[in-house]
Amino acid sequence: MKHFYERNSYILDHEINKNFEEVLWMSDDEFSQWVVDMRKTIAYAWDKLGMPPRVGYNEDAIIDQFNKLDSFPVHEFERVDELTGEKDCIRNTSVIGNAANQWFPSMMATKINYKNSTDGLSIYDHFVKEELLKKVTTYSRRHFKRDSFYHYSLPVRAKDKEGFLFHCETGAEWIKQFEENERQYGRSDYWIVPKKEDAEYTGYNEELKDQHWLTLTRKQVDQLAIPDKCKTNVDYIKTDNYQIRYFKYGQKLFPVGLKAFRISWCQYAVNFPPLTAKYLYEKYTEHISKDNPIVVYDPSAGWGGRILGAMSVRNDRDIHYIGTDPNTDHIISSKSDRLYTKYEDLANFYNERTYRGSGLFPHTNTFEIFQDGSEVIKDNSEFQKYRGKVDLVFTSPPYFAKEAYSDDPEQSYKKFSDYDSWRDGFLRPTLETCVKWLKNDRYLLWNIASAKFGNKMLPLEEDSCEILDSLGMKFVIKLKMTLAQMPGGNRIDTETGLPKAKNFCKINGLWLKYEPIWVYKKV
Repeated sequence: MKHFYERNSYILDHEINKNFEEVLWMSDDEFSQWVVDMRKTIAYAWDKLGMPPRVGYNEDAIIDQFNKLDSFPVHEFERVDELTGEKDCIRNTSVIGNAANQWFPSMMATKINYKNSTDGLSIYDHFVKEELLKKVTTYSRRHFKRDSFYHYSLPVRAKDKEGFLFHCETGAEWIKQFEENERQYGRSDYWIVPKKEDAEYTGYNEELKDQHWLTLTRKQVDQLAIPDKCKTNVDYIKTDNYQIRYFKYGQKLFPVGLKAFRISWCQYAVNFPPLTAKYLYEKYTEHISKDNPIVVYDPSAGWGGRILGAMSVRNDRDIHYIGTDPNTDHIISSKSDRLYTKYEDLANFYNERTYRGSGLFPHTNTFEIFQDGSEVIKDNSEFQKYRGKVDLVFTSPPYFAKEAYSDDPEQSYKKFSDYDSWRDGFLRPTLETCVKWLKNDRYLLWNIASAKFGNKMLPLEEDSCEILDSLGMKFVIKLKMTLAQMPGGNRIDTETGLPKAKNFCKINGLWLKYEPIWVYKKV
């Protein structure tokens, strides 16, 4: 039995996957009904088929992707931050290894809390909670019927025959040319979009910034021979300024439109990139003798990205990965007091189905999984055998109650209802165990960032560092793990000329947000 989902053909082949023009031309009532049907279809695929609204890879494609992990040149991720001149940035733009997500369909069902541990919403909630239908309809109208991410249509640029059929200097001239010369072929079309005259660029598509687009006045919209189907969005903003958006027929909403659920509806849990994990494992065990297995400990095993990275560490050293996580959603079976988890299934898949299992390699890396919280794992007799034998600690711990990974009572945000008790009851004991179990002359890597919770900024970075300092650990460096560029995610403050994000760096002239990885050493 497979314990991962594959390519989501059910959604892609379903009748709810309309062409863009079909949705564009719908009446409000027709569109509202489409949203209802779309929600039901995605909820069914998720609940009954185990397929969240992501495309996914089939089994052969997963194997092909995982095979590339072994030889990928991860050392090329090292980058210089142009703001400081320091080579302390990690820039990984590869998607290789992200098929690990397919072992964890509950990732997008993880609630993200904003003010307290009960107010959170997940992407899944938006498909099943009736009270969210109005919000989903509003957002869907924006993303699909009005193409807010510019997935299917682009504003017509002035004097651009190659991109937009005709070399025109005015919007009225372009409309006339299209209706007289292109309409008859039935291969493309346009729609009219109202734009506030003083509207600022939103950051959703960098390629559209500072361009000269053809425009129309409201009078021109009413007087020109524009078909009604091209004007279904004309009145959603009161303005006298309109753009012309051009598109080609036959573009399906999905798969490209699936990203709208993740980018706009609410925040969602993300995996640690396996290739970045591989890079860090290799870099911070390079000084260790390769004669014996190198023991790495991951106190919060998360969504499998780090165990996959550990299995793919280059073949000049043996890695033994130890992971702990109390999330019962990750249990596949329990027989004779022996748990079998998705972490093990993912690691076994890599070790058995890729080149590593071909017999051409001298060994495969090993692992052991504990289903205990990292704050209490020290009491597990099987875990105690590793005390003083760990060569590297590397994890991305929970950000207090920001992400509700599950409703298990053993989840740290459930056990500790306020931040101070979580810091003292979870964060400190976890770090104390890490330090006690770590050998001397070995590194601890802690990927954590301060997070806003309600009207407070939780000092996760400061408290983690303060605890590590108090435990005698020596600070080495703060690595900057750059994040994927998200639409609107790198907005610039017009007064300072700097990004509005808390943590940012600059690589090759590009502003990027980053998450810190705090590197400490036991001396």
